[in-house]
Amino acid sequence: MLKYKTTYSLLIVSTVFIYTLNAQEIYIGVGAENAYFKNYINNLGANTLDLNYKKPKDFLLEIGFKSNIYESRFMYDVGITYNNYEISTGFFTNNTSIPLNYSLTYTSIKAGLQYAVLDRNRFKLNIHTSLSQDWLISGTSSYLNVSNNLYDDNTFDKTLISYHAGLSVEYQLSENIATYIRYNTSNSFREEYQDSNPEEKYTLSTNALSTGVIIKLNSRGIKCYGGF
Repeated sequence: MLKYKTTYSLLIVSTVFIYTLNAQEIYIGVGAENAYFKNYINNLGANTLDLNYKKPKDFLLEIGFKSNIYESRFMYDVGITYNNYEISTGFFTNNTSIPLNYSLTYTSIKAGLQYAVLDRNRFKLNIHTSLSQDWLISGTSSYLNVSNNLYDDNTFDKTLISYHAGLSVEYQLSENIATYIRYNTSNSFREEYQDSNPEEKYTLSTNALSTGVIIKLNSRGIKCYGGF
């Protein structure tokens, strides 16, 4: 899996670089998201996580660029995100769930596609999909009176490849400015992780809602919304 992770990483980074140079729109947004682990298996082949805890929301920041493929309905979408995840879970010991909390911060780059399934006057309804390379820049876990630095202790994988899907709504405010609301869900590829627990497997899943502005970088292809 490490070979494929390297290949995906190079593909994502190259795509982001190429299409940023040819971008026709830039977007900036903020939002909230939650995260949780799925399909967890420890080094003994057992799932000992308790997922019946509340999923707290935390902050995200996104900046991206879009360029046309076909008539502004079909677009490349590349970007950078900053994500804070607060994950409340637990692990079972003798049928007792011990609360376990994670605080994780990632920075990511993504590359994908967006398609407008509805494009009427000032209004757009889009669907999107993308791949991202996610880097852990800080992380801690805590349970009972024990606290661990996941980054320094190398007990948590520091890179992920995730696939994303979702939808968004855009509304054109003027010739060069639009606003948007976006829903996105993501899942990291499940693999044996490259840390001090190599037999551990899990998927990091997220749900996010963000809002922001879209600014056109040139005036080519701007629609006329009124007049004679």
